[in-house]
Amino acid sequence: MILYLLRHGQTDWNIKGRVQGWTDTIINDMGIEQARLAAQKLKKYDIETIYSSDLKRAKKTADIVSGYLDLPVHYTKRLREINFGKAEGVKKTDLIAKFPHISPAFNDTNNPERYEVKYPNGESIGEVQQRFMKFVNKLYADGRQNVLLVTHGMLVRIFTEFCLKKTIKIENGSVLKIVFDEKNKKFKSAKVLF
Repeated sequence: MILYLLRHGQTDWNIKGRVQGWTDTIINDMGIEQARLAAQKLKKYDIETIYSSDLKRAKKTADIVSGYLDLPVHYTKRLREINFGKAEGVKKTDLIAKFPHISPAFNDTNNPERYEVKYPNGESIGEVQQRFMKFVNKLYADGRQNVLLVTHGMLVRIFTEFCLKKTIKIENGSVLKIVFDEKNKKFKSAKVLF
């Protein structure tokens, strides 16, 4: 199975450095252009199906790509960004000042407790990991082979840290190709395509 993880197009909050999470922001003109460019580049891959987060910024990105690939989009909450709770809307540069006991632990990849830490009213990394892996396991059980997932930056990071034991961050409109080794039942490689 091959997963193509496409991060949604740029939003105004991306530019301003604000935490988005489940806040339902929309892509801006640059985000629309990023989605178009991604769609054109994805045409050369043998994608069978498209799944997308149900948040507006991912949906719009997926809809643009869907038009180019002539494939329907299946929307799901399981591909949503992590819910940052009361940290949503806060500038990333202000997180430590506003949440001094949470933000450092949340971002410390060497901290085993990181998977339980959450912002007030938000989700933990462990909860996101579980919901996403249930979705990926269902794709595998259904015999899916080449799947495009239109999703979010932190979700991609959580997935790569859990499955590949390394942090991979991708930009808006970028695609990460991940190959699942069916024989050994594990994700074996990841490559940023663009």
